[in-house]
Amino acid sequence: MNSDTPEELIRAIDGALSQGNFNQAKTLSAQASRDYPNHAKIQRYARILASPHLPFYQLAPNPDTPLNLNWVIEHRQHYRGRWVALEKGNLIADASSIDELFNQVGKEKMRDLFYTIIY
Repeated sequence: MNSDTPEELIRAIDGALSQGNFNQAKTLSAQASRDYPNHAKIQRYARILASPHLPFYQLAPNPDTPLNLNWVIEHRQHYRGRWVALEKGNLIADASSIDELFNQVGKEKMRDLFYTIIY
């Protein structure tokens, strides 16, 4: 059994996902699932990441990713439950739904932006 707590493992999985390292996230979630079979969030990660229908592609690193993730961390309390579109660590738009965000920014521009819902 792993000595990490479920919360530490979830942070590690989230970190791997935020860096685009899906294979590491898959490995971490599989181990966490064995160590904590009754933890709902870990089991959800394990089910999703173990799906044979979910292909993993390693994308080229994006130098803006740390800027965008830092913005999310710094502003998460204020934008909790909102969808945000970011570019180079700057807020472009926020909305209550992904559709509203796409309408605000435009479908073409969204391809170049980092967008997420803030939890």
